Amino acid sequence: MKAATLFSRALLVLALAGASLCGCKVKKQGEGADKKVDIETPVGSLHVNTQVDPKDTGLEVYPGAVRAEDEEKKHAANLSLDSSVAGVKVVAIKFRSDDPPEKLLDFYRKQLKAFGEVFECHGSFSFVHGDRHCSQSIVGNETNLVSGTEDRHRIVSLKSEGKGSSFALIYVQIRGERGTQ
Repeated sequence: MKAATLFSRALLVLALAGASLCGCKVKKQGEGADKKVDIETPVGSLHVNTQVDPKDTGLEVYPGAVRAEDEEKKHAANLSLDSSVAGVKVVAIKFRSDDPPEKLLDFYRKQLKAFGEVFECHGSFSFVHGDRHCSQSIVGNETNLVSGTEDRHRIVSLKSEGKGSSFALIYVQIRGERGTQ
């Protein structure tokens, strides 16, 4: 099943979960950067955790890089949406490095090869019917490296920042009906 179709199903499950508040259990812990929310409904579950271990992305952190935080301390998330119809898991964490983008790109190109062919996009990219598409940008300073299978992707999204770099490590897993993955 194609990634876009699975993602659409996952969004449908989320909508059904919101509409089906009867029998819904909500558990919320922490505040700000330490927030964790678990929602269980008869049709599925949603789990959000802002305490993320970089190992959950399946990628190593570039040596010397430090976690990045914005004004709202939003620097990482581990999200999973699960039902008997479909599931989506996304793990993302932001970092900063004093090294130039070229060094980081070389480091991550080598790592990503372990997961398959490395797709490189200078600009934004998207998945359309499970295929990767790049919107090339001459003006922007964003580079995305993507590797993986139809249902499991590892992504490094990198931007030049002054003399250094900011980057995000992202893991995306999409599945169809239970037992199909």
